[in-house]
Amino acid sequence: NTTDYSRAYKLTTAGSVVTTVEDHRAGPGGVHGGTAAPGSGSTIGRHAVPVMAGAMRPSVTGGCAALVAVASASNQPDIVSLDFDATTQEYAQFSIPMPSSWDEGTVTFVAHWSHAATTTNFGVVWDLQAVAVSNDDPIAVAYGTEQTSTDTGGTTNDLYTSPESSAITVAGTPAAGDMVFFRLSRVTGNGSDTMAIDARLIGITLYITTAAETD
Repeated sequence: NTTDYSRAYKLTTAGSVVTTVEDHRAGPGGVHGGTAAPGSGSTIGRHAVPVMAGAMRPSVTGGCAALVAVASASNQPDIVSLDFDATTQEYAQFSIPMPSSWDEGTVTFVAHWSHAATTTNFGVVWDLQAVAVSNDDPIAVAYGTEQTSTDTGGTTNDLYTSPESSAITVAGTPAAGDMVFFRLSRVTGNGSDTMAIDARLIGITLYITTAAETD
């Protein structure tokens, strides 16, 4: 039998077939089933980091309402949210010790939110800004320039996911292993923010890019 069993193939998420050079008879050092070289199924690239409202807190200065839970309906999912005022710009904060694999570049976000009953004007504008702090650096530093995401509600207790924001530059001098502090708000002064009741922030999805396979 001349069939060559020394190579295996795998289908990547992009749909292309790549050779992994996997020897089913004897791998590196004679280990059965070892892999002689890594395949191209890299984990480097864009990643989603979910941050729910429960992982945030109202800012000490100008904070949004405290975390609250309301029933969407009897024996159905509760809505756990931080609520943001319709007329006064309010803030929430969270922080993430960023993985060393982060490329230390820009990030983006989408907001997940809902609202109670209201009859007209459903526009809500969210924004996010960030700053990186290294070991033994002051925490009292200015956030970077915020970027916004504008969305439109309409139905009581529906889940809305906003469009992805433009790229957010993380202030400071980001380095591997930094803590990144984030501040999020509802931009009530923006002309597109028209909803006359609280907006309920359920969470966000933060998008980062990695430049290494591991941390």
